[in-house]
Formats: sequence, structure tokens, C-alpha cells
Amino acid sequence: MIKKYNDFFEIDKTESIHRFVLESYYKIGWTDTDEPRHKAYPNLHSVYSPQDLEKIKILDPILKVLNKSKKHYDSCVVNLIKPLDINFIHTHSNQTVALYYVNLTWDPEWGGETLFYGKDKKTIKLANPYTPNQLLVFKGSIPHTIKSQNLIGPSYRFTISLFFNND
Repeated sequence: MIKKYNDFFEIDKTESIHRFVLESYYKIGWTDTDEPRHKAYPNLHSVYSPQDLEKIKILDPILKVLNKSKKHYDSCVVNLIKPLDINFIHTHSNQTVALYYVNLTWDPEWGGETLFYGKDKKTIKLANPYTPNQLLVFKGSIPHTIKSQNLIGPSYRFTISLFFNND
């Protein structure tokens, strides 16, 4: 199950989310894996608190789309991907993921797709282009990864990932 919602927020809302993401504090490393081979290629991320989500007011509209209550909400991470970053195929067991593309503009030539794989983690089932103001909702058990943007793209590719526990 992968659902796409284009033009998810009004334009003024997308700009305020983008501004908030740009002004966030980023850490080096991974928040969702302890796998040793990943430690050699740390990326940048920012963990958002419930208070952060309240400031940018994105949780309630996403909960409405998911038809879930706040009790299902688990965590939120902003991924900051740079050209040629290395990303790994991974899953988020027993969770639903809401992935929001933050950048205000993006050309398809820049790359940055989100790839979804079959259970074998070798067959690509969907290559979703990075689309500003798009929300993707999917089962965390679907193997997926980020393809970094190429060198002609922007210096930073931002996504907000919200994680919700399944019943």
C-alpha cells in the first residue's frame, strides 16, 4: 500500500514548513538502525518533538488522512540528504510511514527518487519522483530507500518522515 497526496498543503503552509526545516538543528548519524555497516556512512537528520510538530501544524492533517489518533503517533525525523550521500534499503516494522517532500522546487533531472522494493530487496516496485508538497503514506514493512540527488541538483533534499504504530 503506497498512497500519494499531491499539493498536500496550501502554498503559504509549504513555505512555513520549509523555513522551519531550514532553521532546524541537524545531527550526524542514524536514528532507526544500529547496523554496523551503516555507521560508516552517516547522514544528517533532525528529530522533531511533539512541540515542533505543533509549531508547524502538520500532525493533525496527516492524522486525518491516515484516519488515526494521536495515540498511534510514534516519532518524526527530518532527513537532510546531500548529493552523492549513501542510503540503505530499510524497513520500519509494524509502522505506517507518512513521508512529506519539503523542498519548494525540484526538477526531475536532479534525481532524489524514493525507491520501493519487493520483499527480495532487489526488485524495484516503484520509483517515486521527489515531488514538492507531496505526501506519501506507506506500510513501513515495504523495503525502501532514498536515491540521493545528483550534483546538478540543490545542495539539500529534505523529507519529513512521521512514524505511526500499527494496531
